[in-house]
Amino acid sequence: MEELQKLQDSVPEFDNEEAIRIIRRELGVKDVSMVYSEFSEKPIAAASLGQVYRARLKNGKEVAVKVQRPDMLETVSLDLYILRKLASQAQGVQKKLTKQRTDVVALLDQWAKGTFMELDYVNEGNNAVRF
Repeated sequence: MEELQKLQDSVPEFDNEEAIRIIRRELGVKDVSMVYSEFSEKPIAAASLGQVYRARLKNGKEVAVKVQRPDMLETVSLDLYILRKLASQAQGVQKKLTKQRTDVVALLDQWAKGTFMELDYVNEGNNAVRF
């Protein structure tokens, strides 16, 4: 588990200009200064799904702005589709060769559901407001 954490911690940031374009597009503004009075020039953290910037809203509240890596949803969706196909085949082989009856596809589907929830930053933001 520690080695996995090291891998996640060592993910390089993606292009800063691309991140700013994504933020502007998502917010529907021409410039981040329309929403933020301050915005960090570089991300304060980078991870496998995206990166985080420090910002200050116009009302003075300090916030973290998470930006998903470009094409992340499409990439993860394709990866999970391929994994599901492989799991289905593995399950067929399992039924023929063993008495084990683990529903590998259902396990993968549950894991995929959690993965897509991680990719839904709007849902994450709503949850943060509730807490």
